[in-house]
Amino acid sequence: MSIEEYGYRTECIGIREFPPFIRVTLGHTARTELFSRAMAKMRKIRKKYELSEDVLDVLYGKKKGYIVKLLSEHPQPARALIKASGLSPSAVYHFLSYLKKRHIISKKGCMYYLEKYDSDSLFLDEIVKIEEDPSLRRKYGISIKELELAYFLWDTFSEVTPEDGGYGRTYSSEYTLADAVHRWKTGRTDTPVWALKQLMDVAEYDLAHKAGSIVQYHLPPGTSVNPHYDGEYKLPIRADSVLDRIVVQLMHKMSRNHLYTFPKRRKWLFENLHHRFGEFDDSTSRIPSAIIEILKSYYGLKSMRRSSACIPPCVEARWSELTSLSRVKDVSSLLLHIISLSSRSDCGVEITSRSRTFLEEISHLVSDLGVGTLTVRKKHKRPHFRVYLSESKVAALRRYAHIFQEYPDLEIWSRIPLNRIAENLASTNGGCESVEDVCRGELSLFVESILRSLERRKREFHERLDYQQYRGDITNYFWEQKLIPSPRRVAELVDMHVNEEENVIYA
Repeated sequence: MSIEEYGYRTECIGIREFPPFIRVTLGHTARTELFSRAMAKMRKIRKKYELSEDVLDVLYGKKKGYIVKLLSEHPQPARALIKASGLSPSAVYHFLSYLKKRHIISKKGCMYYLEKYDSDSLFLDEIVKIEEDPSLRRKYGISIKELELAYFLWDTFSEVTPEDGGYGRTYSSEYTLADAVHRWKTGRTDTPVWALKQLMDVAEYDLAHKAGSIVQYHLPPGTSVNPHYDGEYKLPIRADSVLDRIVVQLMHKMSRNHLYTFPKRRKWLFENLHHRFGEFDDSTSRIPSAIIEILKSYYGLKSMRRSSACIPPCVEARWSELTSLSRVKDVSSLLLHIISLSSRSDCGVEITSRSRTFLEEISHLVSDLGVGTLTVRKKHKRPHFRVYLSESKVAALRRYAHIFQEYPDLEIWSRIPLNRIAENLASTNGGCESVEDVCRGELSLFVESILRSLERRKREFHERLDYQQYRGDITNYFWEQKLIPSPRRVAELVDMHVNEEENVIYA
């Protein structure tokens, strides 16, 4: 495992994880394929529906409806159905073939059987056929297929529509939604994510990883984001420790209307936004609303106002899954990023924020790292709070953040089972000598535990031998070889030392 791969697990934010009312511009080929596949599947979807007595007559006409009624009583041969319905043989056979394709009936020999199916549901196209209002369909200029798709999407739309309006577009009926479906299908307007996810599911056509399938996305009327940058397609969005720093920086320094004019680390911020999300107009220093909503959704934030700044809970949850040393490195890196946005003050750094909670979380993290305690104070006649870090504390954080680069062997010794390297480092200054002392101490303790185990195992078969007398030599061996001890190899080294001593005695 390399140093770069050690620790943080990179995740992805795909289209399916986007907030529902972000709108997506689809490429022509992807859009055509998606809607054609989705419309073809409508004939296979059933939906709960309250059936009336004359529903068969409405769906198939009286004579064909009578055929279904006869089959519901008991299986029938085609000849009997032709005679009872009064239809021509070709019409009856054509209708029976249609019912077989819909899996409504089956045939065994010359007999036709009505399949068992949910009597409280109908196929979607059948529901549309029953409820369709031709005058409304002409008014909106929509096709039957578009209306079927609107019926399919209506329940999902009802679930995601926010009560307070917000970014959600309201449709008064299936016909106004079908009008929107028509515009999405022709590319006149962009498709909202809530509908796109349903379309991809029913069409079994995933656009998430198809480069170029999504041209841009935006949250009306905000700035659009083109998911291409520096020759790379930026979907799905890479979510890593850099994205954690981005979201904390935006919460800490962005204005209420998404303007970012704070000078420190501004260039870093916009460069990394482009590398994560793609191209967008940053000439006004305004962060696109789509990006803000994606970050809020992914990090589980209700607000990104400065007064609500915090360390997102999901970031702390991911830290808890890391090894102790990786957590020290990642926490230190985030703290150093926050410090880089702050001001110098009396041979140290003062972090200010409108959120007391944010500074209390920083104080807690610094304390957990063993760097020291911080006191959160209110700024005089200002709506801000502040904490002060001395230069020595900042230097310690800097050493922890780069600990794997400054001491590469640490990655080896961190694999010692049940080691307390991270906890012991918290009581040091993080310097190279102290790191070596801590790692060597943990190695010695591990060797000691193996030697005690070997003593217990061999006590019944040999006269008592003090295995601990070889602890120093064996520890030196593994330290110089940069290897994690195993019981087998330690036992071999003990035997080697015992044989050498016997050779000296009997020489």
